[in-house]
Amino acid sequence: MKKEVKKSLKLIVETINSKQFLESHRKSKKNFIRNRKMPFASLVLFMLNLVKKTLQKELTEFFSNFSREKNITKSAFCQSRMNLNYTAFIELNDLMINEFYQNSEYKTWSDFRLLAIDGSRLQLPMSKEVIETFGCSKNNHETITPMAQSSCCFDLLNKKILNSEIGRNETSEYELATEHLSKINSLRDLLIYDRGYSGIWFMFYHLFLGRDFLVRMQRNSIKEVQGFFKSDEKSKIIEIGKLHNKSSEQLIKKGINFDSFKIRLVKVILDKGEVEVLATSLLDDKKYPNEEFKDLYFLRWGIETEFDHLKNHLMIEDFTGLSALSILQDFYSTQLATNLQQLIINEAEEELREEKKDSKYEYKVNRNLSTGFMKDRLIEIIFTKNEKQQERKFDELKELFKINPTPIRKGRSFPRVYHKTRKKFYIKKKRAI
Repeated sequence: MKKEVKKSLKLIVETINSKQFLESHRKSKKNFIRNRKMPFASLVLFMLNLVKKTLQKELTEFFSNFSREKNITKSAFCQSRMNLNYTAFIELNDLMINEFYQNSEYKTWSDFRLLAIDGSRLQLPMSKEVIETFGCSKNNHETITPMAQSSCCFDLLNKKILNSEIGRNETSEYELATEHLSKINSLRDLLIYDRGYSGIWFMFYHLFLGRDFLVRMQRNSIKEVQGFFKSDEKSKIIEIGKLHNKSSEQLIKKGINFDSFKIRLVKVILDKGEVEVLATSLLDDKKYPNEEFKDLYFLRWGIETEFDHLKNHLMIEDFTGLSALSILQDFYSTQLATNLQQLIINEAEEELREEKKDSKYEYKVNRNLSTGFMKDRLIEIIFTKNEKQQERKFDELKELFKINPTPIRKGRSFPRVYHKTRKKFYIKKKRAI
């Protein structure tokens, strides 16, 4: 077990069992003061264990394996969880992320940490409280579906979710993105966005915060961008002297005065001949040549695959309760679980690279299989106090992660497929848990 993993697991265990952590994240001073069947630490770990099967079955298996108690009822769990604030999982994730960037060698591009921010809507379970808290969507037949808007800030090179946000269904992705920007560490970052975040005011907001960006532009953007699309130029620096009224309103709401600023437009040609324009704050074309931006922007795909992992492997939309609090608990505990999973994946993939160094392809861990292997086993490692036994159990889990690795075939692309009807289950995406 590498120092990074060992430190993170030790940090989580010590934090969960600390009195200060309990007092910070219980709903009331009267909660968790007696020796109950489901103490505070066990409750947190249970919710980290990817609870996706029948709740009573999950409870019975968990307490049979990791507690002196033979069983706990679903009702007792539901009452206990209402005393736990979802902020517990946010703090645990923040502690682990801060530990990583402060004490580990992390990957960068030209000394930048590459971060992507993107959003996705989540389907929620049907209840009055959930609809009142998060809102809903309606189709042409007035059918109501509870929905929420979520957003993630993801480190593309180190595969870490720095933080996540969840809000009402009608919440703007820009609004959640600005929340991310206010919370991420003040390191040297390059934020990469899809064209849904190509607002000119949003670029100025980054410069106001002292942050760099790379954004894919829409064809119907400002006239300077439209003209650049049609021109033969490969790169151009333009100056933005004023904003449209709606853009100005966004800055006024934040109490920011606008001033003229410069951005660089870079044209990239996709493999099929399509032309795209990227806007960036990196103005120096000697230090950041045009040729690098195509591959750089392509890295943004990592946040798309992360959402796919959250939705299809970790089943983030398969919530375990009908209250707003349970939605928030499940949402943030899943973010922490995927970051813990990635710690083990990183170590397993280092060994795979060495074991398969003579192979035609580089290999990566199968994240779907590793999700299934992680369930129960990671909690068992956390509960194991003997260091040698803990190391042995971790090595066994890591070997399971290396089963059936996926080859990385660079340069592959697939056409977007549109289905007339949405399938909930796909034969090629059988779940591991």
